[in-house]
Amino acid sequence: MVANAEWLLVIGITALQFSVSRTQRENSVRDEPEKRPQSVRDLFKTGSCIPPPYRCPHPQMQFYLYTRTTQEKGELLNTLDNESLTNSKFNTKHPTKVVVHGFGGGRNLSPSTDMRKAYFTRGNYNIIIVDYGSLVKEPCLGQIEWAPRFASLCISQLIEYLQYHPVKAVPPERIHTIGYSVGAHILGLVANHISEGKLGRITGLDPTIFFYMGNNRSRDLDYTDALFVDILHTGAGILGQWGPNGHADFYVNGGSSQPGCAHDTIFQTLSCDHTKVTPYFIESINSRDGFWAGPCPNLFSYLIGWCEPKDTDYVLMGEHLTPNARGVFYVTTNAKPPYARGFPGKTRNLRSIRPYS
Repeated sequence: MVANAEWLLVIGITALQFSVSRTQRENSVRDEPEKRPQSVRDLFKTGSCIPPPYRCPHPQMQFYLYTRTTQEKGELLNTLDNESLTNSKFNTKHPTKVVVHGFGGGRNLSPSTDMRKAYFTRGNYNIIIVDYGSLVKEPCLGQIEWAPRFASLCISQLIEYLQYHPVKAVPPERIHTIGYSVGAHILGLVANHISEGKLGRITGLDPTIFFYMGNNRSRDLDYTDALFVDILHTGAGILGQWGPNGHADFYVNGGSSQPGCAHDTIFQTLSCDHTKVTPYFIESINSRDGFWAGPCPNLFSYLIGWCEPKDTDYVLMGEHLTPNARGVFYVTTNAKPPYARGFPGKTRNLRSIRPYS
């Protein structure tokens, strides 16, 4: 009873904090026909924690390029200056990753730093970190209704900057974007602004449930937003969306209640479930064992151990997932690193696996 009461208190406080924003959003959806925004002023709905002018690029919405030779200090990209990319270490022969953090994140904070390190351990990449931390932290959470849309507009400008660059052009189809929590939904919104082509891949790491509840495809991350959308769920139904929303959805340890996340307070436990998704994905980049996930009729069958997929039905969750994967998959992890258990009952070497591009 105490745990249930504490859970209700946490949810109640959170709901109260953002009820006004959600109500405004719902009223807007009911009263106004959906239309494609023409400028950031069309998106601007409320007071802002960042100074005007409200246009992209913005000094508090920055893009930092990291390569193997600049991994300790990123290069700031100016999407209005072609020389910025031309003179950078960006290499069109290397896979390009665009990473969008979640609440309270930043380019110099985990998991952005850990993800960069993992990729550069593996090989050569162009890693672009979208640093918009001032928009998604206290006391700015009141602007969460419009901040993700502002971010998506600026990120779409980055995508088109890469797409049409005269010297180092990279089409959207060759770009892999990775978003955690609200960052996953921001990448879904980017699709609304790309005029030509489509993002190659969006990986959503436990897309947040708050502010994005419902089935509005113009707002939530879903399978229409890229050529391939894969989503990892670790806090499903609590802090993360339940789904499924992508071409391939992975419910890690059933989608919630992650092993090793039992804490003194329910809030710490739920937060741990939500954030556990990033260590799983980061480990998948270089794991020799791999997170092999299999299909199952439903969550109940998974929980009671009634799932017996064929060997050919298993797919690798995470970085090296085949873009042909479709459906809902379940995977069980260890409570401590290394989290990956490998292929069920077998050992399979992953040396031949190449990064998705």
